[in-house]
Amino acid sequence: MHESVQKLNLVENKVKEIIDKKQLKTNPQIIAVTKTWPMDEITPLLEMGHIHFGENKIQEAEQKWLDVKLKYQNLKKL
Repeated sequence: MHESVQKLNLVENKVKEIIDKKQLKTNPQIIAVTKTWPMDEITPLLEMGHIHFGENKIQEAEQKWLDVKLKYQNLKKL
């Protein structure tokens, strides 16, 4: 399993643990902030179905995500 997927799984599990412990009625969306990440680090997250991503600068987002959005139609960029 790719390191970025392992890290996302750790975050998801920790969030779930907190929600369960506090008995919260919420379903938060985890946004992977991909500022300065190369696509080879992001692609495994896309392949596992993660769709919420954030970028810091519009120029980076346009350059990085234009072609990716065509392949992954359900992708959300924030």
